[in-house]
Amino acid sequence: MKPVICFFENDMFIYSTEYALLTCSQDQEITDFLNDIEIKYENAMKIIQLNFDAYATTPPTGQKLYPSFKACVYILKHFSECTLREIMMKHTNLLRDSSNVLNETQFQLMTTKNEFIKNVTRAQEMIAAGRVYQLNLTTFFQASVKSSAELDSLQFFLLMNSRFAGSYKAYLPLPDYSVISFSPELFLEKKQNILKTSPIKGSLASTQNTELGLMKNEKENAELSMIVDLLRNDLNSLETETSAVVASHRQLMDLTYIQHTYSEVQIATSKNLPQVLRQTMPGGSISGCPKVESLIAISELENHQRHAYTGSIGWWRGKEFKLNIAIRSFVQTEDKYYYFAGCGIVYDSDPEKEFLELINKAGSLNVQFN
Repeated sequence: MKPVICFFENDMFIYSTEYALLTCSQDQEITDFLNDIEIKYENAMKIIQLNFDAYATTPPTGQKLYPSFKACVYILKHFSECTLREIMMKHTNLLRDSSNVLNETQFQLMTTKNEFIKNVTRAQEMIAAGRVYQLNLTTFFQASVKSSAELDSLQFFLLMNSRFAGSYKAYLPLPDYSVISFSPELFLEKKQNILKTSPIKGSLASTQNTELGLMKNEKENAELSMIVDLLRNDLNSLETETSAVVASHRQLMDLTYIQHTYSEVQIATSKNLPQVLRQTMPGGSISGCPKVESLIAISELENHQRHAYTGSIGWWRGKEFKLNIAIRSFVQTEDKYYYFAGCGIVYDSDPEKEFLELINKAGSLNVQFN
């Protein structure tokens, strides 16, 4: 079996080749699926992956890029805690003479610059009309390979790791595709009875002036503050006797290829993972504000289904869990790799700068666009 690999604690990763894979089909109720797993496997270590539209009340209408499940849960029979270096040492055969294949793989943006800018303008028109205050707009890149053997998905994860910094990386092999995430964003973490979320908003190329271009940028500040308020409301919906608090606001995250700002919101709760997800999925930082209307607007603007992208991946054991927002993520099918990226749009967004942010989020990929 191919290994499942997931971030854990203190730069350690969960690594397992002995697991059972459970999947939630599109016609199955996801809360029932997760509650059943909660009952049957409460104390087992589990790796969970949820699609962006897992909790959608109506089926997504955009282009379906690959067959996928609402959610997947790996029940680990045995696992070890390893550093990423130790994992790479287990698979040195995949690292030999392979960097050229990666460098030569071209990722074509599957829209034109003009089309993306047009959608940014449409989003701004929705904001001006009062439908939403902020909207996350995404698109995708595609690379074709002769076969999965030419660029194995595990090999891809190990090789690409050095190009994408992030604390919440994961590799999930599935029967017909693999999900590869280099996410820098924490969605949910519960330790004992403290639940926290840490949204990222605001982006700047690593070569630009951080103080002027990001920390003192009113547009970036407003965007993060809106999402913090949305997530505080999401967490408050879990409890009636305690309130969410903003533990920190507008901290700098430097990923070498791009810079972000992030905040942390937390609340005391005894709710379990299925209960928390029902109130918080999908994450506010990758949907918009207000969330329900932004999800409708996204379905009008985006002509593709996000699937695993901007969903969530992480570990789950007992009442504790840690999940990412699945950004900076790839999906590998038999002969294609998909990469997704997006931007948060507000009223005073500059469409040209939003497109540049989209390209910056592709890191060191060999990107082509028209």
